[in-house]
Amino acid sequence: MNSTVFLTVLSGVITFVIGQLVLKLVIDPVQELKKTIAQISHSMIERANVIANPGVPNDEVMNETSRHFRQLSSQLHAHLYLIPLFNVTAKIFRLPTKEKILAASSSLIGLSNSILRPSTTEHIHNHNAKRVENVCDSLGIYIAEGGRVPKNQA
Repeated sequence: MNSTVFLTVLSGVITFVIGQLVLKLVIDPVQELKKTIAQISHSMIERANVIANPGVPNDEVMNETSRHFRQLSSQLHAHLYLIPLFNVTAKIFRLPTKEKILAASSSLIGLSNSILRPSTTEHIHNHNAKRVENVCDSLGIYIAEGGRVPKNQA
């Protein structure tokens, strides 16, 4: 009888420990990646006026927006290393692929840089709109068809 109680308690402890390992090593990092993608979606809308009109807002707003997009890009990179066996985990949890995350990260850096540069070309709005589309398409963020750059302007 004592061995039955001991084995029951031991199996309960082992189950708890394995559950906590899966939670802390896999599920929490996946959840953080999804939160970062949600932050990116939010930032694209919240800061659309700065993205579409670089050089128009004051320097403080442009610097803060540039830093914000660079930080989001860095967070995306960090998630690639935090999530174990990323390619497998991405399929299980239906996450963007590593290549898509890197493409989105690169476009976020491009946005960050373009916001700080004075608008030397009248097409900066279209370039930034394509970067936003690339980020959204790569991360699975919905953009209505009316919010996209027309194909003849791309």
